[in-house]
Amino acid sequence: MSKIVFWIFHFMSRWMLRIFYPGMEVEGREHANHPGPTLLCGNHPNTLIDPLIVGIHLDYQTYFLANAAMWINPVMAFLIDPFCIPVARPQDKEKGATKGVDTDEIFNRTFSGLESGSVVYIAPEGASELERKLRRLKGGAASMALEAEKRNDWNLGLSVQPVGVNYESPTTCFSRAFVRYGEPIDITPFREQYETSPMRAIRALTNELTDRMQALLIQTKNKAEEHLLRPIERAIQNEKPLTVSKHHYRTQSILAWLRELPEEEREALRVTATTYDQGLRETGQLDIEFSNHPERKLHAGTVLGLPLYLYGLLNHGIWLLAINGIWKALGIDRGYKATVQTLGSWIILPIIYLIQILVFNWVFPESWGWLYAISLPVSGLFALKYWITYRAFWKGRFSGSSAKDEELKALRKKMLEAVPGEWL
Repeated sequence: MSKIVFWIFHFMSRWMLRIFYPGMEVEGREHANHPGPTLLCGNHPNTLIDPLIVGIHLDYQTYFLANAAMWINPVMAFLIDPFCIPVARPQDKEKGATKGVDTDEIFNRTFSGLESGSVVYIAPEGASELERKLRRLKGGAASMALEAEKRNDWNLGLSVQPVGVNYESPTTCFSRAFVRYGEPIDITPFREQYETSPMRAIRALTNELTDRMQALLIQTKNKAEEHLLRPIERAIQNEKPLTVSKHHYRTQSILAWLRELPEEEREALRVTATTYDQGLRETGQLDIEFSNHPERKLHAGTVLGLPLYLYGLLNHGIWLLAINGIWKALGIDRGYKATVQTLGSWIILPIIYLIQILVFNWVFPESWGWLYAISLPVSGLFALKYWITYRAFWKGRFSGSSAKDEELKALRKKMLEAVPGEWL
């Protein structure tokens, strides 16, 4: 029964995440998608979306270590309990969580999943934060991996699998994501150290896992570096757009270049970039409005596809309003926005489709309802494709405007003049 529930969940997650992150790319799937026990270790910037977005690309039963507060809701508990293992953090206990309090039970359920040859997902950071960088890892993942092998006389064949999810905008609908699976870590070299000094072995494996995971991400040192990088990478992407994977590697190169700049040059660039970024925020404008993005020009498809795009948007407007309204009504942190919208859409979108078809059949009882029903998903997918293709043309045309345009253009030009020409 648990496997049936898992694969239904797996299929629905894959379908919905492909809608919310249509530009998603995957690298190194072959490193993780293999039979045998695997401890899948991922970064955690986007709550429940993180385990889903790395799990949908694997063909094997996956168990997820999840925060125990999710079991407080009986409906959610019923849905996730067959394939999720509760872990009660201090904040979960404060909310009244009773599951996942017993550490031995957590470890035993994890060992059971691994010993059955399944994949077990864990977020070693311990909590979710809207940051691109990897925060300090806790030792739980390394401890579980080493103890699982020791329990099985080091014959389990466990893979410790690092994975990094890079979101361009984690809480924004229809943005892009790049999932990178790294090469698995062989933990047999840690055997001797674990048997003589477990804590040192756990720290050593945690450090190795940290290095592997950081290499899969855009690892800024602090918020100041992040605030310097963001406006520069965004402006370069709008001047010379690349796929999400190529943009990721270019951003890593930009970050390395920034770190090699002399301190005075980097500080001058920081002032220009942050002043420009702040100006955009104050006026409500977007960088793409001042760019030479190749899709900013009017194309035949922009005009010809507009009627069908508007038809698709009209028929899915209620859904978009509903999922945004639910998130706002819940009053929860914006880090849960994508999670609420994605999971909520599983239920809301079919209901809205059904209501729309019933209303259509009531207004037009000439048996055309089947054609309208087919048009709903088709027009919705077309509208999504149209927006992805032509959003550069439309974005910025309805954003804020101000008398600071010339100042913003000058700041942007100065910022990009400091960047190596090969990126432009």
